[in-house]
Amino acid sequence: MKTAPVWAWLEGSVAPVRVGTLFRDEHTGAGAFQYEADYLAAGGRALDPGQLRHRDAKRPIAIRAADREGIPGIIADAGPDAWGRRVLAQDLGFEPDAMDALVHSVDDGAGHLAVGDLAAKPAIEWLDLFELAGAIQRRQEGQPNKTRQLVKQVLSPDTALGGAKPKATTLVDGFPWIAKFPERGDPMNLPYYEAAALRMAKRLGLDSVTVDIQTLPHGRSVLLVKRFDRLPGGARIPVASGLTVLGPTAQAVGPARTYLKLAQALKTWTREDKSSPSSAEIWERLVYNALVGNIDDHPRNHALLFKEGAWRLSPVFDVVPTFIHRDKVALAMPFLSVSPTQLTAAVSAVNLVRAAPVYGVPVDTAQARLVEMARGIQAEWPAVLAELKAPTEVTLETQPVLDWSAQLLTEAEALTTDDLALKKPKRHGWHWAP
Repeated sequence: MKTAPVWAWLEGSVAPVRVGTLFRDEHTGAGAFQYEADYLAAGGRALDPGQLRHRDAKRPIAIRAADREGIPGIIADAGPDAWGRRVLAQDLGFEPDAMDALVHSVDDGAGHLAVGDLAAKPAIEWLDLFELAGAIQRRQEGQPNKTRQLVKQVLSPDTALGGAKPKATTLVDGFPWIAKFPERGDPMNLPYYEAAALRMAKRLGLDSVTVDIQTLPHGRSVLLVKRFDRLPGGARIPVASGLTVLGPTAQAVGPARTYLKLAQALKTWTREDKSSPSSAEIWERLVYNALVGNIDDHPRNHALLFKEGAWRLSPVFDVVPTFIHRDKVALAMPFLSVSPTQLTAAVSAVNLVRAAPVYGVPVDTAQARLVEMARGIQAEWPAVLAELKAPTEVTLETQPVLDWSAQLLTEAEALTTDDLALKKPKRHGWHWAP
C-alpha cells in the first residue's frame, strides 16, 4: 500500500497545510483518502461536495480502481496528464502510475492541492521561453537522460500540469503563465488559432482567460495563458475539472458525459437552482464551441473555481477552433435530448436553440444570442487576428471558422417558431447520434 500526505493552500494563504493522506493499493489499483484530524478540528471544509464531501478523520473514503486510477477526482486534477506523464517517464526511467505521478511531479499542478513530501519535490525550472522551446522539443523527441542533473540542465521543464499538449509554467512580469507549445505534427500557427478563439470569446461577453502570443525563432510561436488558479504573492485557488464535477462515471463516453449532466451537476457544486447563471453560461459556452468548430470540448476542458466561499465556473480555456473546412460538426459531449431515448451532439442552429430551455435560457433569447455571437465572429475575427499581429497566412488558415459560423448564422436567422417546437422528453436514454 502506497501512502502520501495531501497538502492544500487555504484561501489567501501562501503556506500549505496538511489536509489528509492518500492511499493506493499497488496490486488492485484501488485508493482511499482520509482527512487529517487537525485540519477538521480547525474547521477545514470538504475538499469537494462530491467524492470527498464526508469529513471524517477516523475512516478513509474508498475510491474504486476504475475511478481515475484510484485517485479522488479533485486530487487527480492537480497531477499531470498525458504530457506530464511522458516527462516523468523520461525522468524516472519507468512508467509512473497515478500515485507516482502526483508524488514525483513538481509543485505546479492545477488548483490548490499537492501530494507527497513537498521538500523532496524537484524545483520548478523557471526557464525563459526560448529555453523552454528547446526543452519542449527535446522532450517530444524523447531524448534519453542519464542523471537528474542532466534532466535539469537539458530536458527541463518538469511539469505537473494536465493536458495532452506540451506545456510548462513560465513567469511573465513575476506572475505564472502557462506556455503551450504545438505538438509535433500540429499546424505551425496553432497558437494563433487558439489565442484568437479565446480573445474572440471575451469580445462576445464570455468570461475568458487572458492570453498572448510570443514569437520564437524559425517562424514558431507559443501561446501564453495567464493562470487563473494563482494570485499575486503565491496564493492558490481551488480548481475542479469538469470531469471531477461530472463524477467518475463520466470518464467514458456515455450518458454520464454530457453537457446536460454537467449543467445538472453544477447545481450540487454551486448550490444554484435550475435557472442558475452557471447553467445558462454552460449553454453559451457550448454554443461558442459550436460556432468556432471546437470539437475538443471534453470534460477536462471545463472547470470550476472556488472563490469567496463558492464554486463557480472558471474562465473559458482550451478552445481550439476548426482549421478544416467542415460541412458538419459534432461537439465532444451531447447537449440536447431529441427523444426519450436519444441524445445528440450534432451542431445546427435549431439544435442549439432547442437545447437552451434545459439550461435556463428561453428559446427567443437563445435565438437572438446565437445570431449575435455568430455576427460578432463574422465582424470581429479579422480584428482579433490583427490585434495578435498574426502572420498573414493565419487569415487564410482560419477561414474555416468564418465559413462554418456563417453557415450557422444563416440557419439561425431563418429559424421559425415551428422549427423550434420540441416535445419535452419524459426520460433520458442513451443513443448518441452526432
